[in-house]
Amino acid sequence: MRAPLLTLGAVLAVVALEGCEGCNDHTIAPLGDEEDLFTNDIGAWLSMAVTPEGKPAIAYYDRTMGALGYAVGTVDKNGKVKWEREQVDSYPDENGLNPGDAGRYASMKITSSGQVWIAYQDVSNGTLKYAHKGDGVWDIGVADIGGGAKTDAGYWASLALDSSENPVVAHFDNGKGNLRVTRWNGSTFAGVVAAEGEAHTPDTGGEAIAASVGEYANLVIASDGTEYIAYYDRAATALMLASGKGGTYDTEVVDDSGDVGQWPSTVLDGSELWIAYQDVGNQDLRVASGKSGSWTTEVVDAGDHIGADAAFFLDDGKPGIVYFDGFQNDMKLARNTGDAWTAEKVAGDEGALGFHNETVKIGAARYVACYDFTARSVFFATLP
Repeated sequence: MRAPLLTLGAVLAVVALEGCEGCNDHTIAPLGDEEDLFTNDIGAWLSMAVTPEGKPAIAYYDRTMGALGYAVGTVDKNGKVKWEREQVDSYPDENGLNPGDAGRYASMKITSSGQVWIAYQDVSNGTLKYAHKGDGVWDIGVADIGGGAKTDAGYWASLALDSSENPVVAHFDNGKGNLRVTRWNGSTFAGVVAAEGEAHTPDTGGEAIAASVGEYANLVIASDGTEYIAYYDRAATALMLASGKGGTYDTEVVDDSGDVGQWPSTVLDGSELWIAYQDVGNQDLRVASGKSGSWTTEVVDAGDHIGADAAFFLDDGKPGIVYFDGFQNDMKLARNTGDAWTAEKVAGDEGALGFHNETVKIGAARYVACYDFTARSVFFATLP
């Protein structure tokens, strides 16, 4: 899950004790073998992309070292994966000195020429950082510092590439309670406020809730350059959408039917947007579809602690969602063939799976990766 990690760990430590009652037979096994396991506590804040050579690549947070790592996998004909790993940022230097804690909220894209861009949080300094690998060497820098009196930005980083394959990053500035966007101009990043928060007084009365818009930010960019950012407005407990070009954005409510809007995952299908997200109040998985100003929402899967860490995808125009079942500690998969949504568990017998879900299509195969909370490692497999 992509909540602040200390809170996450406390929650999951309890959830992991629930066991796996009611598991079905439609499970998938991880690719790889014991000789290729990651040795550190690796895989939190996982982000996955595909290299131009058609290989899966992952950026991740190394919780053991408080650092950012990167790996490229080679999947053989028998379905086993071998990872080649690199230390990107905040690993001890040649003198053994630790430069700080960085790597949470990793979000990665790879250009058609193979340049790797990763946005992530510098936890020690409260800033949004970037890592860029274009010529075999990692270039590390600050992408945004936020607008607060004390830097506390870089939460929920979401990186997308524009039509020129330059990175654009949406993130939450906790110092101001705002949604920010920063973009690469060819030599540096420049940031702006995309949505400002407003305090909200509950209908039931009581003290006003502090402004907080931009958590769980998820950015996609259309072919015409329009940027769409789905995010959670904590004060209004609503799923919101910011849309615009060139640093100017309009905002609108997508769904405010209760406490909804965490963990959004957005996909563009032509001119239509699909957004999977969690109904926090009811702990259900929901989907919104449509265009700006016209939305249809529906429940995809209802249950206990359902719908976090959603990863939405389209296969041949048919929507699918990988997400977390927090009651059973399983990874679930929902698909819609046009008539209705069907949901099933696809992994979880081998441990507490389904955190930081990511999915990519390579050839005819769709792969999924997540953080294995039991093994404290990366789970990687093909989806059925």
